[in-house]
Amino acid sequence: MENSTSPRLAFLGPAGSYSHQCAIERFDDSVQYVEQPNISNVFNAVSADIPFAVIPQENSVHGTVNETYESFRSPQAGRSVFVRGELTIAIRHCLVVRDGIKLEEVERVMSHEQALGQCSHFLSEHLPQATRMKVPSTSAAARAVLNCGPGTGEPESAAICSVPCAESFDGLRILFRDIQNTATNLTRFLILANSMDTPLPGGKLEPRRQRALVRVSNRLHQGREDEPPFPSRATRMVLSTLLTTFGCPALRVDRKPSLNSVPFNDTYFLELGDLTLPISPTTEKLHESEWLQRIKAGLDSVEAAGGEGVILGLW
Repeated sequence: MENSTSPRLAFLGPAGSYSHQCAIERFDDSVQYVEQPNISNVFNAVSADIPFAVIPQENSVHGTVNETYESFRSPQAGRSVFVRGELTIAIRHCLVVRDGIKLEEVERVMSHEQALGQCSHFLSEHLPQATRMKVPSTSAAARAVLNCGPGTGEPESAAICSVPCAESFDGLRILFRDIQNTATNLTRFLILANSMDTPLPGGKLEPRRQRALVRVSNRLHQGREDEPPFPSRATRMVLSTLLTTFGCPALRVDRKPSLNSVPFNDTYFLELGDLTLPISPTTEKLHESEWLQRIKAGLDSVEAAGGEGVILGLW
């Protein structure tokens, strides 16, 4: 049961979404859950009033969650919103319809774009003629199905969601279970906070920080708008010498278009890791401090090459 004095945590709603399930698994009743209609709203909700959030980052089948990295491009990222942890859960999808509806009656399938991609094989085999419609979350899809069909002006629809989500709505029936493309379907979620240092709720002892998310981009180009794109010294340096730039391995690299007006002038997101073996508790803080110094020295190198670097999170 939520405590009204507990900190608030934003998640992609409605209740029953995978984000909601993930948040409950980690935080249980140590927070008050505040649903948001889309991932952008979850990110923007992080504040003094709602200091924590959970958002999906990537799926093992369908890849990066684009909406999350759209948010990471914003000025708030690394300034008032920080990544503070990660969680990975198994994703098991089912196909649900209104009570009494048969598979051959389904004209449209609704879900988050990630879920539609993760179940593409099933949809191609069993519902090849059905329209695929993206909605903000799997739980929103399940709820929307109840308002489809004769007399509603909406085509008869099915939704892709989790079994617990389907069972939370009266009037829904599960037609198929485990419809994801592979059995090893995992989604990684990130924990966000409005501070780099405030302890996370739940009373769990957080390990020493061994991950960093860094955003690297070019400074705003001041040339003529009709000039052709030019190779960025900062981008070339970072991508060709990642290990020597930051002094630690790059575990993943993601790319999004820059917010400035120069074509193909991209922003890069680098997840950096400290992969050293565990050390004694007496030297743990010193080791973490040295690792952070290497990352900050790398950011100085990016700045010196004409780029901009920001630490978006540490965990």
